[in-house]
Amino acid sequence: MSDVAVAESKPKPPMVVLREQFNARVGELQTALPPHMSAERFIRVVMTAVQLNLDLLACDRPTLWNAAMRCAQDGLLPDGREAALVPFKGKVQYLPMYGGLLKKFRNSGQFKWITAGIVYEGEDYSHHIDETGEHFHHVPGDDIDGKKIRRVYALATTKDGGSFIADLPLSEVNKRRNQSRATREDAPWEKWTAEMQKKTAIRVLSKLLPMSSDLDALIQRDEDALLGVESVEETRATLAARPTTQAMLDQFGGDKSTTDLKTATAPSDQPDATDSETGTEAEHPPSDAADDEAAGAAPHKPTAPAAELFVDPIVAATKRGRDDRAAGQQRRAMPPEYRDKKPLADAWLKGWDEGGR
Repeated sequence: MSDVAVAESKPKPPMVVLREQFNARVGELQTALPPHMSAERFIRVVMTAVQLNLDLLACDRPTLWNAAMRCAQDGLLPDGREAALVPFKGKVQYLPMYGGLLKKFRNSGQFKWITAGIVYEGEDYSHHIDETGEHFHHVPGDDIDGKKIRRVYALATTKDGGSFIADLPLSEVNKRRNQSRATREDAPWEKWTAEMQKKTAIRVLSKLLPMSSDLDALIQRDEDALLGVESVEETRATLAARPTTQAMLDQFGGDKSTTDLKTATAPSDQPDATDSETGTEAEHPPSDAADDEAAGAAPHKPTAPAAELFVDPIVAATKRGRDDRAAGQQRRAMPPEYRDKKPLADAWLKGWDEGGR
């Protein structure tokens, strides 16, 4: 066998194969990216991210492509500052970072100024409210090595002069951090601790801000990622395992002639989940009543009576969305019980949108 034949028979290095796969779909990337960002530059950043974390190569390739496309659609680079590609259980999750959220807010044209910061012990800091309004003051120190963190905050000023502040004690930040299911050394909270702390404050602040639909969608996608949304396959399996409304009614009425409740399946036309499984971390736990009321949420509703348990959950979530819209609830203030179930979240949003027609 000639040297040329031997060379041709050797498999290509995985990084070469990956680059070729991305180059073959450069047109799709360019369509997704904003005009000022070239697909070639985006691919270079993706390749660098993979080289720095070779676990990404071993992940399911379609999830890597989908994560990269979501990042491109948001106009962010997966460089660890604006966004990150994170491996978890053989899949890749796209995670907007603190720098990426700030970039999107600043580019929206709605804000004069937005930032976040960390207050360390010994620094000049105050935040109080009196009859003239809310007042904030922070003078960062020069040496923070080894110093304990006191608080994390985010501030924004809109173009019309409105000011918004989210001021969190470290215990509140750690509450969100403790929801993380990822404990590896390269998990986001371990790898980018300060960035994740500031991003937490930005996401809390976002509940108070007037936002465009694309910013609202970005925050919602980020919450989906951090709350550990089920994969498409897992969601389908969950839906398929649910008994049909007819089967539950038959069981309730004592009719055993129909399919047994344990084996009955739901209709096959349930909506699919759209986000891949993450589990990388769950930075933001379900909102408590105070958070929901601050975001314009309707008061908590009591558990449904027995008759309502026979209603299809997708139909119920859609109706809940319409009712919440009619009650004055804001679109971004989704009920906590829907946030970690993508099909139900989509149904609630669909109902909310329909409620305005």
